[in-house]
Amino acid sequence: MSGILTEYEASKPALRRYLGRYFSRSQDVEDTLQEVFVRAYAMEARRPILLPRAYLFRVAKHVALNEIARRKNSATDSVEDFEQPDVIGSDTQPGVEQTVDGRRRLALFANAVAALPSQCRKVLVLKKIEGLSQREIADRLGIAEGTVEKHLAKALLLTRDFMARREQIDTDLTSAREMGAVRRLRTGDGE
Repeated sequence: MSGILTEYEASKPALRRYLGRYFSRSQDVEDTLQEVFVRAYAMEARRPILLPRAYLFRVAKHVALNEIARRKNSATDSVEDFEQPDVIGSDTQPGVEQTVDGRRRLALFANAVAALPSQCRKVLVLKKIEGLSQREIADRLGIAEGTVEKHLAKALLLTRDFMARREQIDTDLTSAREMGAVRRLRTGDGE
């Protein structure tokens, strides 16, 4: 029987503890432990090893240090190594266009709310921003709960219509600019 195999089986718990100094994840320790055995066993096939226990620990140290150096020198990690990948274009991180569009829509919403009749605006803010129930809004404003419901419905409809009109105006302006640019290119080319 192989001296390395015998010593490896006997020294496995001590090797595990030793490698635990280098790696925090148990999977890294186990992977390194297997690599240690493979390298030591392959070396024993080429020449006899006089002190198998010492040789196993020396190989363990070199394999661990090589792995740590490899990780430090690695320019990138794979996406699977991240718990939550923050990669441009991933669902977890909005792109520049999404951020700009979100801010534009928020500003549009703020303008729509500002354009609401006073009572509708108060009801909408209390419901959507402060998170009050219709009963709490009715108590605070001194109106009936049914009136709160009507003001809220009116506010939502007016806000939706305001935003839709403004977005259509923005789309029309963008289309007009694009058509103007196309005309200028055509006339500039002599067409």
